[in-house]
Amino acid sequence: MLGSEQPGEAEAARRKLMEHLGAHRLSLTDVAMRLRDGARPAPGAGASFTQGAREISLERQLSIARGAKLEVESELRRAQLQVLELQKALQQAAFDVGRALRVQGQARLLAAVGWTAAAVATLMVLLMAARLPAAGLLHPRSVQHSVQTLRPQEPEPADIVMRLSPGEHYGIVLVQDLPVRLNPDDVAGVRAFLNRGMRVVIEQQARVGPQIWLQIRSVTGSGWVPSAGVLH
Repeated sequence: MLGSEQPGEAEAARRKLMEHLGAHRLSLTDVAMRLRDGARPAPGAGASFTQGAREISLERQLSIARGAKLEVESELRRAQLQVLELQKALQQAAFDVGRALRVQGQARLLAAVGWTAAAVATLMVLLMAARLPAAGLLHPRSVQHSVQTLRPQEPEPADIVMRLSPGEHYGIVLVQDLPVRLNPDDVAGVRAFLNRGMRVVIEQQARVGPQIWLQIRSVTGSGWVPSAGVLH
């Protein structure tokens, strides 16, 4: 009757159908879903329709729960990947720290070897300086009662710069390329460099902080050197 060409009959059939569905608390959507699932509702089967709607609702909820579970699993995988990246970064940081400690240990070892070599070189210079009188740096000045008196070699007449003044005395450079600074300071400008074994005139000494400085004079000019660099 719903397909009748008479408008009155079609409308009456539609109202009758809606009243019937309302009596069973159903809608056209429920009927369509039941038809889609292949069900054949019979008179008085409203309970089965309601049960089918509930099943469909449960399936939707189950589908939503499954989607939420998939999202949680995806977030968990991303979190695991981030944890792995953090572990890799931590391992790399530990490796870098270990390498830095090894390099620092090697630097300390090299510094210790350098200090040892410097101490050995200083000792050798001191031993050589102790033998200088026998090498001719000191010569006889006068003979009195058959006893030879030794004193530092006097400068040549042309070497006016190296003449001693009252309170001055000679010294010998102990290290190679000893810097002569303009002021008694490790950061002061350098006037010249002196060779090991070179003779200088020590004019005065001064203590600056924990270090003793010598004001010396040589053919290269005057300046300040650390006390440890000159035998005096």
